[in-house]
Amino acid sequence: MATFAVDSSKQQMVGTGVVEPVMEWVEVDGKRRPGDNQARHADTGMPLWAVECVYRSEEWGRASTVSEKVSVGAMNQPTVQPFRPVTFEGLVVSVRVDRGTNSVSCSWSAESIAGTDEAKKSAA
Repeated sequence: MATFAVDSSKQQMVGTGVVEPVMEWVEVDGKRRPGDNQARHADTGMPLWAVECVYRSEEWGRASTVSEKVSVGAMNQPTVQPFRPVTFEGLVVSVRVDRGTNSVSCSWSAESIAGTDEAKKSAA
């Protein structure tokens, strides 16, 4: 899996207003599924939240709109205004190719949402 830093000011993302906790994955009867505990950021210990965003993408010369969830650490559930731009601090995307389908999948994460208390604390 390759991971790339993304300049959030150049990759405009628009929040849908949907924010939900990221749950830890557990194995039950040999199968993985979301558990009952909220996942935490490995470095900061902050609870993780999935912030749903849409952005414009271009693949093989064809433009499309993509909906992705960006995992971000915050003590309290972030508030994202519906259909307003969201700027993230420390935005990264991890990309992998599914060998079975030859399709690309992305996993987005960020340190914080710019302008929030968590972002101000990490900057200090």
